[in-house]
Parts: sequence; structure tokens; C-alpha cells
Amino acid sequence: MTTPNLPANTRRGRLRTLICAGTIAATLPYLTLKAAWVAGSSIGVHGDGMHSGAMIGANLATLGMDAIAAALALALARPWGRRIPGWLLILPMWVATGLLAPIALVVPVAAVVGALTDGFSSSGNPGQDFIDGWVYALVYGGFGLQALGLVAGFVLHARERWAGVFTLRLRDLPTGPAAGARRLIAAGVAAFGLIPVGIQLSWAFGSHALRPGDTRTASQSLIVDSGYALIILAGLIAMLAVTRQRQDGRPALRWLITAWVGTGTAFGWGFFWLITSSLSTPLNKGDDMRGLALVGGFQTLAGAVLATVLALMVVQAAAAPAGQGASEDGGDRSGMIPA
Repeated sequence: MTTPNLPANTRRGRLRTLICAGTIAATLPYLTLKAAWVAGSSIGVHGDGMHSGAMIGANLATLGMDAIAAALALALARPWGRRIPGWLLILPMWVATGLLAPIALVVPVAAVVGALTDGFSSSGNPGQDFIDGWVYALVYGGFGLQALGLVAGFVLHARERWAGVFTLRLRDLPTGPAAGARRLIAAGVAAFGLIPVGIQLSWAFGSHALRPGDTRTASQSLIVDSGYALIILAGLIAMLAVTRQRQDGRPALRWLITAWVGTGTAFGWGFFWLITSSLSTPLNKGDDMRGLALVGGFQTLAGAVLATVLALMVVQAAAAPAGQGASEDGGDRSGMIPA
């Protein structure tokens, strides 16, 4: 006697539940550590550096960020998540993707290379002797699993809620009077964005310009800095591609995804570096952080502007009739508007 196949909706529901449970489970080690440090524990650390006001504030902030990731995973899996305004899901998901993508793509490579050469701390941080190595492995392993879970959950959610975006072709992207302005903005900001990319690539190949106190190993600098820089560079190139006016029938999705990840990485890590470089903690040991702050500021601005252009283009394209380039007053495209 055979068991009848489950309905597609039931299978998708179970898959969402499984992804949600796995993603939330992946946040627990980080949340537990952060809560313990805020409560005064010294597990996994040396000295009393976690007791300083700056570190308590930083731990509370990052604990909150990971709690948001868990809440986001739940919203993407449950039916009530579809009633949440689109921007309230898309904005934190964009930031989360930007923060987690380099960890998922770059850190494993750096860990393997470091293990075969001169050692590696996932943070690439001069204060790595302040925190035990197992903490980095536990935390960054959890981040990698969170990245996979959030992306999978978001794709399942988005394919049902905004199906029209997944069928866009390059020719469907907006045309009209504003297209020239968008191309000009994208080109100008992309050129501006090459400044932090160039600085990071110089660090990757051994330069200490603007970062004289950098004590990372050669493999850390090469893999981490070049990895982050190349992800952002790919995003800049993708933005130039999607703002270019042409009659091209190729799918736009891969360009949109690349732009999403690249701009999110620029903004997320840029803002993180901008904030952390202003704090004096055991993790930076009072090093000169002005170079990291400069790179962070450039990336934050570039990522925010380009993502705004990208969002406006996708909303306008999704509102246009299928198969037609969006005009400035385009009609509805299957009602699948990210709102």
C-alpha cells in the first residue's frame, strides 16, 4: 500500500518549517554567548575586557541583530509573515544578506588556507588573543548556517509573494526619462565605490596604507580583504548592467541578485566598520582605525545609494505589464509589487 503524495502546499510548508527551525537553532550559540557576556561571564575570553561599557553595548547591539535574524526566519516561514509590509522584510533581509554572504563565502576559504599555512582567526582581528579560537569557530559556523537558512526561507517567501520579480528580463527594467539619471547615478556612485574596493585590494596584497597597525597574517589579508572587495565589485558591475538601457531578453535575476548581495555587503560591513572603528575595545587594542573608518564610510554611502536605485527599478519593473519595459507610468505586473 503506497502513501499518497503530499500536496505541494503541505510540502512547501514543511520545508519552510524545517528551514525556520534550522535557522533559529543556528542563532542559539551566538545568542547564548552574547547573553552570557552581557551577564558578566568570561566564557571563551581572557581578562575582563567584556565588562567594559563599550563591549557591553556592542554585545547588546549584536545580540539584538541576531535576535532579529531569528525573528526574520520565523516571519518568512509563517503565514502571518505575508501580512508584514514588504519593505519591513526586505530591508533587514538585505542587510542580513550583506553581512552574512562574505562570512558564508569567504571565511571557509580563509579558514582552510589558514589551517594549511600560518593559522587563521575568523575575525581577522588583531585582538584575536582576547577570545578563544573555539568561539570563532562556533560563531562563524552559526553565521554560515544562518546565511543558508535565511536565503532559502526568503526565496521561498518571495517566489510566492513577488513572483513577477523572478521572471523579469533585462528588457523589462525601467526605461523613460528617468533612466538616464539612474545610469548617471549608478555610474558615478560605482566609480566612487571603487575607492574602498581599491584600498581593500591593496590591503589584500600586503599594503598597510591607512591601516598601519594591521597585524593580520598574509593569508588572512589576502583571502578576507580580496573576498570582501570582489563581492562589492561584483555588485557595482551588476548595478551598471541593470541600469544600462537595452533590448535584452536575458533573465535579469542573476544581475539583480548580484547587485542585492554586493550593495548589501557594502552597506552592512561598511556601517559595521564605521561604528566599530569609533570604539576602543580589547578587539582593536587602541590601533589606528581611521583607514577602516574611511573604507566603511565610503562603502556605507555607496551601498545605500545604489540599493535605493535598485529598489526603485525593481518596484517599477514589477509594476509594468509582462514583457514590456517599464515606463514612468507603467501598469501592474501580475500584482506582484514588493510592498
